[in-house]
Amino acid sequence: MRLRTSVIMSALTLFAVASTASATVSWQPKQPKPRADAISGAWDAELITDDNTAQLTLTLKLEGNKVTGSFESSHLGSGAIKGGSWVNNKLTITVETSHAPLTLTGALQNGKLVGEWDAGHMQGKWEAKKK
Repeated sequence: MRLRTSVIMSALTLFAVASTASATVSWQPKQPKPRADAISGAWDAELITDDNTAQLTLTLKLEGNKVTGSFESSHLGSGAIKGGSWVNNKLTITVETSHAPLTLTGALQNGKLVGEWDAGHMQGKWEAKKK
């Protein structure tokens, strides 16, 4: 009888310890890794007109739908990106160049940003490759 009582008490003790241990460990669902956004980073861009091109470097940072950053060009000067957005996979940014405000609109196509630019008195196409 003592042996049976000892076995039952040991089993109850092990059960109580296992229950306490599992109660202190909480289950956490696995969080997905944040995806790197497709447009943040440095880009080598080219503004294209019928008879000329201008090179510039865009540095973009996406925060939600807002795009900030800077640009640099030997022809257009350098400065901050203003009024930038990335909505429905479409980019719109405005930069204040040494000549005039320049608005670029575009989208990602085959790993490149491709679109159109407008400086008021001039328009054209543009494309950029990530550095």
